[in-house]
Amino acid sequence: MSKYDVSVCIPTYCSDCDNFIRTLTSIIRQRGCSYEIVIADDGTPGFRQQEIEAWMEEHHVQDYSIIRSARNKGVVRNVLNAYSIAEGRYVKLLSPNDYFYDDTALAGMLHFMENEGHRIAFGRSCYYSMGDGQFHIYNGMQPYQLRPHLERDIPAIKEAYLVCQDYATGAAFMGERELMISYSALIREHVVYLEDAVYVLMIADDIMPGFWNHNFIWYECKTGLTNVPSPEWKERMWADNCATLAIIAQRHAEFADLYRWHMEGRNTVGSPYTNILRDYYAEVEQIIQTGSYLQDVEPQELVKLIAD
Repeated sequence: MSKYDVSVCIPTYCSDCDNFIRTLTSIIRQRGCSYEIVIADDGTPGFRQQEIEAWMEEHHVQDYSIIRSARNKGVVRNVLNAYSIAEGRYVKLLSPNDYFYDDTALAGMLHFMENEGHRIAFGRSCYYSMGDGQFHIYNGMQPYQLRPHLERDIPAIKEAYLVCQDYATGAAFMGERELMISYSALIREHVVYLEDAVYVLMIADDIMPGFWNHNFIWYECKTGLTNVPSPEWKERMWADNCATLAIIAQRHAEFADLYRWHMEGRNTVGSPYTNILRDYYAEVEQIIQTGSYLQDVEPQELVKLIAD
């Protein structure tokens, strides 16, 4: 039996203090389920633990833990550290500067997963950015194509993930704790930064994600490794991507050709994968030009966090 419904895990490394506090604020406002907060710091010099503990006391938060690494080990290992002390049935990663959409978002996702029997699931992410005390909301979201998930089309979901690499935003996922520990341990020795690689492996293993078609998180989309990567970070992420695909090819002989296609640049003339990729992103371009990813987005929910 789990002590909490959800363990909300915050992996940190040299995080901005204001963003961190807003993320904590969005967590402690959650209603309708039981949760704990697990903060896992990956070796931040001068980590301000006493200030965090004082904030928790001021806001009467008792169900939290802080775990620290003596040195920086990378995101995957830091996340696995958080999972190792979590006591929730489910775990939900939330980075500093990402927030729950509203006060019932966590309970909404929990009830969806329980009612539908999903081991992993993702919701809608509302893209925003901050600057000079102002915010902007963007018409953006991943995956770019929602149709396979709305229709629960398993072959189409596998094609979108494994061929087209149209991934749902990792921050929009939630999963069963034991499952997340198992897959995070599987990638620990091979993948350093892309902790959401676990979902790609799960889909290759026929563990399909549910899609909660409601706004789940505010996702800060103009900063962070995956949004404005330097050439160095691009190289590191490509290495993690290659490592993930290699694990899949080792576990599934039927994906060996797909692995080679990715490694060779994804442009082999006449390859069925090349044709799938071309057609898929032609449809994505149409969606972006003619549609909107914004659904019932209420800016006031973001203002509440920024104003505090």
